[in-house]
Amino acid sequence: MPFTISGKKQGGVEEQCKRRTILTTTHCFPYVKKRIAVMYQHHTDLSPIEVAIDEMSKKVAEIQQLCSSSEVDMIRLQLKLQGSISVQVNAGPLAYARAFLDDASAKKNPDNKACGHGLGINERLIKEDQQEYHDEMKASYRDLAKELSIIMHEQINPVEDGMKSVHPDSLQIFNAISGTPTSATIHGIPSSSSVV
Repeated sequence: MPFTISGKKQGGVEEQCKRRTILTTTHCFPYVKKRIAVMYQHHTDLSPIEVAIDEMSKKVAEIQQLCSSSEVDMIRLQLKLQGSISVQVNAGPLAYARAFLDDASAKKNPDNKACGHGLGINERLIKEDQQEYHDEMKASYRDLAKELSIIMHEQINPVEDGMKSVHPDSLQIFNAISGTPTSATIHGIPSSSSVV
């Protein structure tokens, strides 16, 4: 359930909190009865930075799952890319970067460009009639990288095919937000929780 400290239900990304409620029931789902008694409930309040981490982690996991599928669902991939790359998205990567990544909080972590990797897969799979749409997404991706370069005070080079070598300090935004360490490398790209 979303809330803010000021009492409003919704706010900007820098003030948006979330209350997560976990219900423990007497029986497992599904159950033969229509209702299951709740034994107890536990509430966890997420701070604005934790909400950002939670949201970006979900986006990264969704894009990585779509990219690693043996048969890529192009419609879903394009929708996820559009929601992650677009500069107009209210609570997307750029909004979180503006709200939480200043000089004091930026960390130097290896990166993974899930959006760039997704764009590379999309480019290989699209038909001619989708080229214009793909080109618009690539332009949005470049705009996103340019804005992030300004916010983070470093040159960020977008990797659109997901396979090129990149500067090791570039696009660390969501690793910096989440503090997630880098794990194994997939197709030459370190796996972590960054979206760009």
